[in-house]
Amino acid sequence: MKNESHIISRMISGDINAFKLLFDRYYSQVRFFTLGIVKDSFVADDIAQNVFIKVWTKRELIDCERKFNNYLYSITKNEITDYFRSLVISEPLESISYLKDSDHTDEMIESVYDLSHIKELVMKEVDNMPPQRRAVFVMSRLQGLSNDEIASKLGISKRTVERHLNIALHILREKLGGFLYWIAALFILSL
Repeated sequence: MKNESHIISRMISGDINAFKLLFDRYYSQVRFFTLGIVKDSFVADDIAQNVFIKVWTKRELIDCERKFNNYLYSITKNEITDYFRSLVISEPLESISYLKDSDHTDEMIESVYDLSHIKELVMKEVDNMPPQRRAVFVMSRLQGLSNDEIASKLGISKRTVERHLNIALHILREKLGGFLYWIAALFILSL
């Protein structure tokens, strides 16, 4: 990518369009690398998304002198390690509310992307889901219930809840595309 250091500098300054250029350039590489290790496409998608969430939320810490793909590799390696560690520990994941690193981030994103339109697209897809999957998704992402709480309320296993969430998120990624899904996950579904 020509002038990558300039694009990285713009992203560090908060330019969402520069971030989108980097996302479009590197997302598939990060996902492919991750898939080769975790051997699960849903998990690879989640890890790749987490990598780019970290890139955006910690953009001020990026060293422009360091090769960006090396930086991505480090984050990806750490995310994969965390994933395997979580399988052993089996502790619930932290809330992603820490991702809002600035009071003005929502306004900046909304000025570039129509969040109400993205939310409409998300809700349209949610409405098209089978009833149980829709209920699981709403309880998890919109009401903030844990997988155990959802399983108890719906009288299903925790594994069934996880499967419904994985399928729902996969469908949303497919329908919205990677970058819009990231925007939806960060600024709509995490509210």
